[in-house]
Amino acid sequence: MIKVQEDLRDIAVEANMWACLRERGKLVCGSIREGHNVFTVTGRNLLSKLIAWETIAATDIPFTHRRVRWIGVGVGSFLEVSTVASLAQPQQATPTNYIVPLQTVEFPSPTSVRFIKEFGTGEITVAGAPVNVTEAGLFADVSPGNAGGTEDVGHTAPTDTTLDPTIGTNPPVAYKSFEGLTKTVDFTLEFRWEFRF
Repeated sequence: MIKVQEDLRDIAVEANMWACLRERGKLVCGSIREGHNVFTVTGRNLLSKLIAWETIAATDIPFTHRRVRWIGVGVGSFLEVSTVASLAQPQQATPTNYIVPLQTVEFPSPTSVRFIKEFGTGEITVAGAPVNVTEAGLFADVSPGNAGGTEDVGHTAPTDTTLDPTIGTNPPVAYKSFEGLTKTVDFTLEFRWEFRF
C-alpha cells in the first residue's frame, strides 16, 4: 500500500536569509548569519494576487504589479511571526532612504528565486559610526514607471500603496531577526535571500 505524505498536499513557501560582512571582498570571520525567516501577511497577500487576474476578458487586468524590489535593515527585532508589519527599528541605508533597491536576482532552480544586495562601505553607516544590524526585510513595490503608481487593482477602484523609500515603516513581505552584525565603514554587508516553492 502506498502512503501519500500529508505535506505533499500543502503549498509551502520556504524563505532563507544568508548574510555576512566583508572587508575588501574577504569574508569577516564569524560574521555569517543564516536561517529561515517569516513570510509576512503582506507577502502572502502579494503571492495570492500574483497568481490571479482581477478580470479575464479581451484585455486581462492583473490584481497587482508589485514585485520584490527593495531591502531594508534595522537595529531592533521582532518575534518572527507573520503579522510583522514593519522593521522594529529601521536604519537608514542612505542619507535619505530606509529601503534600497536589490542588485541582482538569480534562479538557483526552476522553483526558487534568490535576491542579492551588498550594502557598500558608506551605506547603513551613513553617519560614520558603527551600526549593530539585527534585522532585515524584503519589500515589494511597482516599477517607478508604472502609470499612476497604482499597485493593486481593486474591484471598484485602484488602490495606491506605492512604497516611499524615505519612510521606515513600510510593510515587508519577508522578515528576519538575527544576532547582531556590527557594520562599520570598513565593511560591506551582503544579503542573499532565497524563496523556494
